[in-house]
Amino acid sequence: MSDRLQKDVGRTSPTCPLCRCAPETAHHLLVDGRYTKRIWNLTAEWTAQPTLRLQEWQSSNSVAQWWSNTTMTPHIDPHKAMASIIVVLIITWKIWKERNSRIFKHHETSATALMSTIKQEARAWVAAGAKDLAGLVLQE
Repeated sequence: MSDRLQKDVGRTSPTCPLCRCAPETAHHLLVDGRYTKRIWNLTAEWTAQPTLRLQEWQSSNSVAQWWSNTTMTPHIDPHKAMASIIVVLIITWKIWKERNSRIFKHHETSATALMSTIKQEARAWVAAGAKDLAGLVLQE
C-alpha cells in the first residue's frame, strides 16, 4: 500500500502516519499499530464485547485473515455478531479517514476524540434502524 501511495501522491515517508513507528501496511494500519490498538481497546471497553478485545483475536498476517477471524466468530448470538461486524466496519472506516486526514490535511485527532466520533457514528446507525447494534452501543 505504501509504495502505491508514494507513487500516486508523492508521499515520501513509508512510515505509518498514525504511529510514526512502523512501515505502513494495511494490516498495521487496521490491526497492529499503536494508535489502532488504542482504538480497539477503547471499543472493547465501551461495548463490553469479548470478540473486540485484542487479547481474544487470533493471530493474523493479513487484513483478509484478520477480517475473517474477527467477523466469523463461532458460538456467538447472530444479533451480537451482526452488531460486532457493524462496529468493526465503522472503526476501520474511521481509522482510514484519520489516516487520510493526517496525510492530506495535516490534521491529527487523538484516539479518545476519534473514539467519540466512532460512538456518534454507531448511534447514527442505530437511529437509522440498525436494531442489532442498539444493544451493543447504547450501554453508556
